[in-house]
Amino acid sequence: MIMWMSHRESPTTSAQDPALGPFAEWIRTTDEHAAERLQLADEVDRAMAAGGSVDSVERRALAARLERWRYQHLARRAGRLGPEDRRFVDALDLAANRLAGRAPRPARSPRSAVEDTSLDALVAEARLCLDPRTELAAIARRAAALTHELFAADRGESASPRWRMLLYAPLYLSNYCANHCVYCGFRHPNPVERKHLSVKHALREAEILIGRGFRHILLVAGDFPRLTTTEYFAEIVRDLRARGVAPAIEVAPQSTESYATLVEAGACGLTLYQETYNEELYAVYHPRGSKVAFDWRLEGQERAAEAGIERIGLGILLGLADPREDLLAMMRHARYLKARFPERTYAFSLPRIYEAPAGFRVPFPVDDETFLRMYCALRVAFPEAELVLSTRERADLRNRLAEICITQISAGSCTAPGGYEESPGQPHAGEQFPVCDNRSPAEVAAWLDTAGFQVAWQLGR
Repeated sequence: MIMWMSHRESPTTSAQDPALGPFAEWIRTTDEHAAERLQLADEVDRAMAAGGSVDSVERRALAARLERWRYQHLARRAGRLGPEDRRFVDALDLAANRLAGRAPRPARSPRSAVEDTSLDALVAEARLCLDPRTELAAIARRAAALTHELFAADRGESASPRWRMLLYAPLYLSNYCANHCVYCGFRHPNPVERKHLSVKHALREAEILIGRGFRHILLVAGDFPRLTTTEYFAEIVRDLRARGVAPAIEVAPQSTESYATLVEAGACGLTLYQETYNEELYAVYHPRGSKVAFDWRLEGQERAAEAGIERIGLGILLGLADPREDLLAMMRHARYLKARFPERTYAFSLPRIYEAPAGFRVPFPVDDETFLRMYCALRVAFPEAELVLSTRERADLRNRLAEICITQISAGSCTAPGGYEESPGQPHAGEQFPVCDNRSPAEVAAWLDTAGFQVAWQLGR
């Protein structure tokens, strides 16, 4: 079922075979930190040879170090990976997986899947949705029928004419960010008012959202490791769980071990946008900061799924690259993930850029019709997926998309830390992006109810 995942063979080792020993000479001649690396490789091989006699904490620590080494190598050799590099990063990956005690699996290879255009034949109907010669009304009817079939509860004569719509709210924890993403209001050089919420302040914000009915909250933060630590997120997640909230995270990519910590704390979902799958343009838009590392971000959903996160969200930022090419790349990525983790719930979101820092002009603007077609294509390609829509979009367009294929929608959002408590419904300094649909959660819920939706405030079908 997953043979297509990789265009190269993955190294396999028995419990006694050294995982990294065969690469010793190659490491010595290619790595400027060879002495340190070889010492780690020796520790790894000894731990693997010793099997269960090595403490599980020590094995997990070694696995985390191997994972860091692997991504450092991928970043250092970006664009220049040769066959030996590929065999080596696979060996690091598989050794880390074994040391951590996770189930055996093939080496990670989302890049191969994303680049494999032969897979587009699997989504031929979705590609038709993107063709402007295909009637939009017919596409919308097809998407609506699929959404109703998969998401409408069967309640006999009392069944709603439409499906279950989950309402959620983002909770921005911090707009400090070390990255220089040229399109983002949080980018490090941007002269915006910075704020980082304490755990206590974050929970006050959450109480406001809980009071408005939300039981599913998305935690959002910029990438600033000194402040936005795994322990910080985990504490907030635990406290939200104790209040009956199902928290999801939209934060910088984490290590597998960090994701596991967040799962243990109670995180139920992950949203992680690749922004664009066009690696050349990705490098242009992300000139500095940890986000430069394309593979680290590309494999984020896979690390999260391995760690046990149940809901996996993908997305592209519309406006950065050819929207059709990016959408197809995301579909390939999603099919790869679904093949490896069929038990997970998958979600997609398509945020559009409306405002950006001075000097940035959207190079690939996406009009409303294309936007509608893209969401319909996702529904056709992934009938069971959650399709998510934020308050970036106008109320009338959100209403229209809700009636076609959306199953999860935000309401009453604020994209600045502390904004719910300070001045509800007003523009805020330090926003990531402006909100276009300013209806309150109650107003959105009332419209959904009138339109025949099954309004839901918590996870579960």
